[in-house]
Amino acid sequence: MPNLAFASSDQKFKLYHADCKEVLPHFKESVDLIFADPPYFLSNGGLSIQNGQIVSVNKGSGTKAKG
Repeated sequence: MPNLAFASSDQKFKLYHADCKEVLPHFKESVDLIFADPPYFLSNGGLSIQNGQIVSVNKGSGTKAKG
């Protein structure tokens, strides 16, 4: 099983720190919530929807913003 980062005292809440592709195959019961951090390097020129409008997912060249 992947690295268990936290478990509540009643064992109803468990937090794993791992790749979801490693963790999910180990679950036999249902899952209530998955919190996933998206991958970095999203500068692929794709599009998404934000606040009802189409926006670019291009996050720039990876250099820090000035200001």
